[in-house]
Amino acid sequence: MAIHQLIKSDNLLLTIPLSNVSEEADRKQIKEDLFETMDNFKGIGLSGNQVGIMERVFVMYSNFTKREKIVCFNPKITFESETQELMDEGCLSYPGMWLKVKRSSWIEVEYEDENGEVIKDTFTDLTARVFQHEMDHMEGVDFTKKVSRLRLDRAKKRATKQRKKLINMSLSRGGLDSWLPSDAW
Repeated sequence: MAIHQLIKSDNLLLTIPLSNVSEEADRKQIKEDLFETMDNFKGIGLSGNQVGIMERVFVMYSNFTKREKIVCFNPKITFESETQELMDEGCLSYPGMWLKVKRSSWIEVEYEDENGEVIKDTFTDLTARVFQHEMDHMEGVDFTKKVSRLRLDRAKKRATKQRKKLINMSLSRGGLDSWLPSDAW
């Protein structure tokens, strides 16, 4: 198992729509690596391309209360509700940034597990939202493309302000915490 580093949000790899998983892909290894990486960065979903794995795969929590996780190879949304909900979303590729994004309230999905078995399911609420968010990554789209330029600029300013506040708090306590990236300055 390995913890991968997140690639920067401006990396062009994140804009490439992904084809189906290659035959030679080690699905079990990819699953373990993505689970470990998602947990390391305290995420609730993680797409392979966010860590440089250019396969059509993501992992996510399917039940947050029970801490149940799933891996989704070659995922598809087969049906989505017309009813949509507006809710705050974050993304591991954009630490500290939160955007209100409108998404379908429930979806019907199909994906393969690590053994290639096809799973069909219906997701609602936060589980549906995370699946849709990760599906966007599969298509080379991220959540910043789902909002207006004005909302995005405001969110960036809030995130920068929060980052500066964390830095100042840390400095007043004797130094920067080891988790703060060097490019936060």
